[in-house]
Amino acid sequence: MLDIGWTEILVIAVVAIVVIGPKDLPRALRTVGQWVGKARAMSRDLQNSVNDMISESELDELRKAGNSIGDFGSNDMLNADFGNVKSSFDEEPDLNNNPTPPPPTPLKWPPDEAEDEVAAAADIMPDITQDDDHDDEDEVEIPPSERTDDVAAAKSTDR
Repeated sequence: MLDIGWTEILVIAVVAIVVIGPKDLPRALRTVGQWVGKARAMSRDLQNSVNDMISESELDELRKAGNSIGDFGSNDMLNADFGNVKSSFDEEPDLNNNPTPPPPTPLKWPPDEAEDEVAAAADIMPDITQDDDHDDEDEVEIPPSERTDDVAAAKSTDR
């Protein structure tokens, strides 16, 4: 509020001790405290009275707005709409005009067309599992690792 720091308060205290004197200082501080208390009470009363006036004016405006809403005849419109809805529930539904649709037929899986396509693909593709032309000489032999000590075996590859 006044932006008074500790250094400013210390300067004021030193000046008060020098000017007023240590003998009269407690009486002067008590008087200053009473003045500050009275000023706070007056400002609190002023703030409360301003808040009361604001709340009264807002309540009056809200009361006027609430009364003006009722002038539009919204109750008549709601009652008319409610009567239409209520009459629609009072009527018996005609069940013969809306028969229940037949249950759906289950699908065959896989469809017949898919079986034909699989058979045609099997005729075109060679059977790779029975390869008679496989030569053992084409295979490359991978030599074992030269390092076979315990450190290499215990070393983890996960990080």
